[in-house]
Amino acid sequence: MSKLQMCHVTIQPQNKTIEVLGGESLLEALRKENIRIVADCGGRGKCGKCKIKISHISQSPTQNELKALYPAELDNGVRLACEVKVNEDMVLELLSPDDLYTMQHVIEGVLISGELDSHLVKEYVTLTPADLNNQTDDLQNVLNYLEHPVQANLPLPVLQTLPELIRHTGHDVTVVVSGDEIIQIEPGDTRVYQYGIAFDLGTTTVVGVLVDLLSGQVLATHAMTNPQHVYGADVISRLNAVLNTPDGQGQLQQLIIGAFNHIIEQLSAKSGIKRQEIYEVTVAGNPIMNHIFLGVNPTYLGEAPFIPAYRKSPVYRAAELGLLLSPAVPIFVLPNISAYVGGDITAFLLAHDIPAQNETILCIDIGTNGEMVLLHAGEMVACSVAAGPALEGGQISCGMRATRGAIERVVFDDDAIYLKTIHGGRAKGICGSGLIDAIAEMIAWSVISETGAMQSKSDVANRILRERIIDGEQGREFIFVPGNETESGMPLALTQRDVRQVQLAKAAIQAGYNILISEYGLKITDIDRVLVAGAFGAYINKYNAQKIGLLPAVEPDKIEFVGNAASAGARKYLVSRAARAQALQIIDQVRYIELSSRIDFQDAFADGMFLSATI
Repeated sequence: MSKLQMCHVTIQPQNKTIEVLGGESLLEALRKENIRIVADCGGRGKCGKCKIKISHISQSPTQNELKALYPAELDNGVRLACEVKVNEDMVLELLSPDDLYTMQHVIEGVLISGELDSHLVKEYVTLTPADLNNQTDDLQNVLNYLEHPVQANLPLPVLQTLPELIRHTGHDVTVVVSGDEIIQIEPGDTRVYQYGIAFDLGTTTVVGVLVDLLSGQVLATHAMTNPQHVYGADVISRLNAVLNTPDGQGQLQQLIIGAFNHIIEQLSAKSGIKRQEIYEVTVAGNPIMNHIFLGVNPTYLGEAPFIPAYRKSPVYRAAELGLLLSPAVPIFVLPNISAYVGGDITAFLLAHDIPAQNETILCIDIGTNGEMVLLHAGEMVACSVAAGPALEGGQISCGMRATRGAIERVVFDDDAIYLKTIHGGRAKGICGSGLIDAIAEMIAWSVISETGAMQSKSDVANRILRERIIDGEQGREFIFVPGNETESGMPLALTQRDVRQVQLAKAAIQAGYNILISEYGLKITDIDRVLVAGAFGAYINKYNAQKIGLLPAVEPDKIEFVGNAASAGARKYLVSRAARAQALQIIDQVRYIELSSRIDFQDAFADGMFLSATI
């Protein structure tokens, strides 16, 4: 379309259509209509605040948009008004802060579609009443009418209620079968009510998803901070708590059981589904979290030769674990690959059907631990590294989790530093995604060197940035936010120690994936796809993560953020018997490398301590 032609832009929710001269900036067009839209940088594409949502646009994202917007935002049609040139008719939606917050921070893993093949079966039967001529016992009476083959034994809580149930219902009952075991017998015909919960048991966050087992539909979700954080942010701290706290193991288990019960109650309240209608539970977590959840001593996972109590988990019952569900509800814990690569990674591989792919794929889950799996030529090799909590804002002087008020985006310019906080407002601290941006920008603008050393004022050319460098009590610091602009009134600064914490985390992850690649004699450029999972992975700017070496230096479009892959895999495991069989195959297919015994890991780690501003 010629730039001299007029385009029609419809603005929602006002349902107002305006005419815009072809080639004009969308931001300018909105300003002419007195539609106020935040643009702190004056429309130069730096601050990332002039966000709008466009239902269809042929213009590809600009470099500024790729830096300022999350992949999930771009996928949902979010663009920067200042970067969009109006050369076609379009419909746009003005976004409120709440819209942006929801879009950015409620990102779930995608459940790869497949045929539903639930482990759960319900049979509605009408029993023959017993009499003096028919002396069949109640249990056998039930078994005689079932089409589905089941074991003859019945869970004691179900047996205890059976006589009254049969006689008070006119002998019409629904038998609930999980696999080949009866787990419940209910009055009347309840076949339409079949629900389950998939849990992602993370070290930092616990997520529960309520699923309709008949349709696969997600009915409700709820997430909360893992309450075990009071014993430390990472799994090693949790191990130490088990060792050094009286009844530490029991206390940690009760904390997570309490979290599960809270989530169960919230899911029930949100959906209107009764807890008695929830019949199966799946749990995907790392090995230490899984052991603690089951009440199994996890301390031997932290000692050579690092052997877990189990890999293929038996089935447990809600009553055994104290979950607020019907007593016989089965709890399925996804199998572990090794002592440090657990059911959450099995779920990751399961969700994206990694074993069936014919490419070279690197799967990375970034959290307090960094677990990764490389698929090449039909083989899979895995490792785990201790990244620590720095990438989630832990052990950083002004660090915080990704909650309201956290700095999540950082962009330097010649005459300003542009910051974006979660949900807007004054800054409280900096979270992991903002931290990665900050380090990348500090390198690019020579505030820190490639060795991570914070430069002196005289070494920094830019006047604005030079003035931000101060001598603190423990060395040089860089002030991101002056005290008069923060919620607390105290300045927010990154210290030399903070930079080192990021270097240590980044070096561990980089060393891990470099060793996996070297196992097959490959180069970084041989990787076809990089799948990044985890809450942190969903929010980071991949370009900045590549600049500092946190993510491999592949073509950026090869990097895909897959959100909460553990949750997606746990859901798949919940609704598909085939997925359960595949999970058992996965843990036997993956070859685990223990990095602590390898000399080349120390060399790779040392190399990884260098930061680079180029890819």
